Amino acid sequence: MAGLLENKVAIVTGGGSGIGRATCLRFFQEGAKVVVVDRNLAGAEETCQLMEGTDQDSTAMSVDISKTGQVEKMVSDSVTMFGKLNVLVNGAAILIRTPSLAEVDELDWDLTMDTNIKGLFLCCKYAIPAMLASQGQSGSSSSNLGSIVNIASMSGIKGTAYSVPYAVSKAGVIHLSKVASAQYSSQGIRVNSISPGGVDTPQMRGSTASAETFQERNEGHPMGRVGTADEIANLITWLSSDQASYVSGINYIIDGGAWAAVE
Repeated sequence: MAGLLENKVAIVTGGGSGIGRATCLRFFQEGAKVVVVDRNLAGAEETCQLMEGTDQDSTAMSVDISKTGQVEKMVSDSVTMFGKLNVLVNGAAILIRTPSLAEVDELDWDLTMDTNIKGLFLCCKYAIPAMLASQGQSGSSSSNLGSIVNIASMSGIKGTAYSVPYAVSKAGVIHLSKVASAQYSSQGIRVNSISPGGVDTPQMRGSTASAETFQERNEGHPMGRVGTADEIANLITWLSSDQASYVSGINYIIDGGAWAAVE
């Protein structure tokens, strides 16, 4: 039986760890050719090793998505290697813990926005023309040329006290996704975002600052635990597949019911 992403080519940024790595592994299992992108080349290469792929179906790239030239080359090299582009998952992001707004360092603000918003914008900017050019190729049709999944965060919906720039950038991801969907759904490119709650990843463990705080997040959750990267990858895979062919412009909350339980 063919996988959900058979004959599709996908770029996953932030693929060197966490949700990005889990997504790459799931995509590969579902038949996609996967371009694993991360600033940390060693992490991206490790993901490729875990996939047990070959040069014909996977590759690792070191890319700073805040740099126009690097993003443009990322897309062009991916198309050169695999012939087309069908899926983009924008998972690369940084989270810098900051004090209250008036004490936030301008450098921390700029670093966060350059990666989380500008970087995502650049990836969409260069991926969309490549997806449009895939019309008529294997696995593509004019009504379903491509899927873009942007990883936002519950911080972009409800805010977070420990990082002003991160919360604002993730709110921007949600809105950029809606605008892009409005502009490109009629051309066969679906754009959605997802907003995970707490997920057990290296980034989350780092942001909680201590093992005790992380355990409190587990104990205070309606399900008694935070999510796993694999659970988030399940949703990303579905949104990237033709099973979600009528879904665009939506932000999916995936937090195990935590937001619903807020009084």
